[in-house]
Amino acid sequence: MDVVKIPAKLRKALQTIRGGQVDAGRAQLAAIKGFEPQKASVEAEIAYFQGDFAAAMRLDEQALPFDGQWYASNVLTEHLFAYSRAALLSGNVAQARQFLQQFLAKKEALNLPDHNLHFYRYQVAQHLQRLAGAQFLPSDPQPLLPRAAGVALETFVPQLRQYRPKLTFDSAAGAGYLLHFMFGAAATADVLRYYHTYADELRTESHHLSAARLYAQLGDREAAEKALLTYAAIVWFPVEHTQVAPMRLWEFPELLPILTSALTKQLLILSKTP
Repeated sequence: MDVVKIPAKLRKALQTIRGGQVDAGRAQLAAIKGFEPQKASVEAEIAYFQGDFAAAMRLDEQALPFDGQWYASNVLTEHLFAYSRAALLSGNVAQARQFLQQFLAKKEALNLPDHNLHFYRYQVAQHLQRLAGAQFLPSDPQPLLPRAAGVALETFVPQLRQYRPKLTFDSAAGAGYLLHFMFGAAATADVLRYYHTYADELRTESHHLSAARLYAQLGDREAAEKALLTYAAIVWFPVEHTQVAPMRLWEFPELLPILTSALTKQLLILSKTP
């Protein structure tokens, strides 16, 4: 299955959706002939973020078997996270289990290279285990737990001076470098204060996602939502033209309680054009 080139008129429709004009973009999308798997993938992302999980699953079942038409594998992996989460949240586990088994059976019949088959087998096995009740799987992001105590922030200054001598601790650029190390070592209250100071200037997605995960676990929903909105507005970008929303949010179990319909709809209509 060859990668499909996305024409300019389709790219324009996708840019319109990413820009927050979802209805206008969908109208443009519907007027374009062909590209049914691509359009189904886009509509699935919209449905996930509108909270219509049953529709999202149906659309992904139309799109994902054609994943070979995308260059980047993260389209499939991110959609599978959303798909299995949606199945559990909507009570459609049997439907999801059947689709995943059929999806893999079709891949097995294609005489694919071993490394491709291994990838598909691994992905399907992981999500079947999730549907069966597994709470943490190897494919999941590593847990990020709040820390009551940890390394003092000042102890990172020598590291900054040694490896990034042109940066300062009291700057967004310095914070962008140091937060990579602080989230896993410093006291959570300290690192979140430091993150908050420069959040609107940080251009690394893991910083915003880590902050949101910690805020969510601490019960600070407002701060967690703000971190996700900032991430979507200034950091998130599509790897494929057909990606119109930050689908990887469904990877993080800590975020699921705050991914309410109100928040995901807000994320969907937020301008996310790079």
